[in-house]
Amino acid sequence: MLRITNLEVVYCDIILALKGISMEVPSGKIVALLGANGAGKTTAINAVSGIRKTIDLSIEDGSIEFENTAISDKEPHEIVSLGILQVPEARRIFADLTVEENLLIGSYSLQDRSKFRQASDMVYEYFPILKKRAGQYAGYLSGGEQQMLAIARALVAEPKLMVLDEPSLGLAPMIVAEIFQIIERINREQSTAMLVVEQNANVALSIAHYGYVLENGRVVMEGPTEALRENKDIREFYLGLTEIGTQKSFRQVKHYRRRKRWLS
Repeated sequence: MLRITNLEVVYCDIILALKGISMEVPSGKIVALLGANGAGKTTAINAVSGIRKTIDLSIEDGSIEFENTAISDKEPHEIVSLGILQVPEARRIFADLTVEENLLIGSYSLQDRSKFRQASDMVYEYFPILKKRAGQYAGYLSGGEQQMLAIARALVAEPKLMVLDEPSLGLAPMIVAEIFQIIERINREQSTAMLVVEQNANVALSIAHYGYVLENGRVVMEGPTEALRENKDIREFYLGLTEIGTQKSFRQVKHYRRRKRWLS
């Protein structure tokens, strides 16, 4: 469904943030994009979503295709109309609007406006707490409820591909587990493809079908999530586990081997 090929992205005409990455998101699958802070994860999805002008980001080389249509030069609203919806980092809901008004704004790309009530009913089924809070100002929701609203705001537009940027950020472990269970359920029941950007590798790999690891703007490892979870370097560097199950910090891991062949 989504194909990124040899993508090079530059900030402010100076900083080369992505150095020829290639990756794919198949239809109906969940793909995890992992990496430490500053690895280039958010840059990659901002390029996919067309968010370039406001952050002085430019695509210097490579291509991005969605359902065999080139989208590298398209505007954000055009990309949304194709079915790609982004759930931004730090949620960014409209705090001064109610929950239902946030959902209404999220549905603006629906071709048939009469579908909004049906779509909102579906969203409330996944997030029943939002139905109870429908008339409440979004700024008064808890952090977990705001994250649910951010996901619901994208889901109400009936996306083909949902791009989630750090959905676990700043949330308690129990809330993270609940939200990722709902994400997995949406994927299973709605066949919505998902690209999940996460620093929390453990929770991302628990629901994803395939994963990519970014480091300094390059893809250094990729594979089915089962293989990544069993990889010694991933277990130690990203999951904080040694072979005997004891925890280690990232700084203690010295033997992390990068992939020898870059995608090119």
